[in-house]
Amino acid sequence: MTTPADLLPQSGAGAPFERGLALAMGDALPVPIRTALDPAAAPIAFLPFLAVHDGVRLWFSDWSEAVKRRVAAEAIVANFEVGTRAASARFLSYVDATIVATIAYPARFVVNRGAIGRTPVAHPDFTARYLVKTVTHKPPRAFTLGRGAIGRKPIRTPSREPFHRICAALRAAKAPESWYRVDFAHKRKLTFGDAPLLDGSHHVGDFVDRKRF
Repeated sequence: MTTPADLLPQSGAGAPFERGLALAMGDALPVPIRTALDPAAAPIAFLPFLAVHDGVRLWFSDWSEAVKRRVAAEAIVANFEVGTRAASARFLSYVDATIVATIAYPARFVVNRGAIGRTPVAHPDFTARYLVKTVTHKPPRAFTLGRGAIGRKPIRTPSREPFHRICAALRAAKAPESWYRVDFAHKRKLTFGDAPLLDGSHHVGDFVDRKRF
């Protein structure tokens, strides 16, 4: 079968551009066109370009390959969900976070007990508030025992990167005009109102999961 490259002079004449164009017009291209647009089969080096092609709204280069393929595969569905609670839950799952509770206002009064700074009272209208749970990791050897000098052995605190990524996920899940607030305090102190068992499994000062604001 004659190919475009066969039409070039056999003596080796022809500019590099002409030879490259002839090869590009053939069917035997070394680019896997069929798999390049498939999130499950595309080479991992193609995934960032596939993410741009599919309109992915949230992307971190240090994600695992499995997460990158999942985000690319769900891009079209995720874009249709933008502005809904389903989108918030989906985008938060990409950054290893879950929604514990949410309040969409107007809902301006709190019945029963409230904690200053925690329980929203007279919250602004049209602003969603999220209680989000994520896992943070304490860096190894966070504290230095013995002699230490300020500036030489600083106390290392847990990274705030998970919190920054959660905020980025919520921004991606909402329209630019939307307002939201996020609370990461998904634990609270145990109280007698929780009816703790008196079998020694609970102690004063213990913390339990928050289920609502």
